[in-house]
Amino acid sequence: MVSLKNLIPNIRNKHTQRGLSENQVHVEHDELLPFLKKHGGNHVSHLIFLQDKQQFWIKDMNVLIVYKRILDKYVVLGDPIGEESNFHIAIKEFNEYCKVKRVKPLYYQVNPRHMPLYHEVGFRFIKLGEEALINLNNFSIEGKKGAKLRTRLNKFTRNGFTFTVVEPPHTSQLISEIRRISDCWLGEEKEKGFSVVSFSDGYVSHFPIALLRNSQGKIVAFATLANDYKETIAIDLMRNCKNSPHGTMDVLFTKIILWAKDAGYRNCSLGVAPLANVGICEHSFMSEKIIHFVYRYGNGKYNFKGLKEFKGKFATDWEPKYLAYKKSFLPIAFLQLVVLINRKKQDPETLLNKKNVRKVIDNKLYFE
Repeated sequence: MVSLKNLIPNIRNKHTQRGLSENQVHVEHDELLPFLKKHGGNHVSHLIFLQDKQQFWIKDMNVLIVYKRILDKYVVLGDPIGEESNFHIAIKEFNEYCKVKRVKPLYYQVNPRHMPLYHEVGFRFIKLGEEALINLNNFSIEGKKGAKLRTRLNKFTRNGFTFTVVEPPHTSQLISEIRRISDCWLGEEKEKGFSVVSFSDGYVSHFPIALLRNSQGKIVAFATLANDYKETIAIDLMRNCKNSPHGTMDVLFTKIILWAKDAGYRNCSLGVAPLANVGICEHSFMSEKIIHFVYRYGNGKYNFKGLKEFKGKFATDWEPKYLAYKKSFLPIAFLQLVVLINRKKQDPETLLNKKNVRKVIDNKLYFE
């Protein structure tokens, strides 16, 4: 297999002879590891290994943008990845690339500190939610604050539950065991994609796996552990059996966090709590207030509140994440994002037909 180190000069030479419309260069996922280890990733860079996205490299091949198309949009997952001093170049080049392709760019879950770079080329912003972060130096299960987690942990320990973290490569037997747990957890539900992790043998094989076993040695819960190749580890794909004891995921999370602290990580990410703390201020934009309405009244179906409360048991900090977008009719853009993430079997063109779009327009949910 050709290494990225050897591959990049060849690609650079090709790029000097072609325009932006051909910056879509595919580098095999295994070959991205040296790049990520050198430059570091971000809170969603591990989702590249879902292999459901396209790649856009700037001409010097030191910044990568990953995206997926939905109708007239190129939706980028997170901020650019790579040499941070060239992020402004990447955003401008991708903006021009989208003009060539006659599509609109959307950046999904961007970091606040990069917002000025998007603003320079005409992007607007709307808050999407908050990432739950744990400063591991400040995390403890000692004292009154940690009493509930400590009590639950001690109970599971007394009942013979054990915790381990297994590094790749993984055996086929282990992959089969956790696949059964994943299938049990899913039930009749379907896997999602793009910004939401899903189970596949190839994906879980890339990462360390945290395992919680009962007294008989049977796995009752697991989580893949991704990192940003800097100082943060993320609890990624997490699944448990439906008949596992109450509090299983509390124990799994606590064990992982304590393990990460001992392993020398500075932070642990629990992922984004969608719509959390959006539109709660009196002076919030109308678009954000509508999102808050969705948070409150869509909770019965999607349990936004429950997800935030669960992550809030552990989080010490919350970092906002934004959608960066060009001037758009945002209800349609959000509908396209829902389709993209849920990977519906229906053709997006059919799902977003004139009748359905008309329903949205009739509700007059116009966003500035």
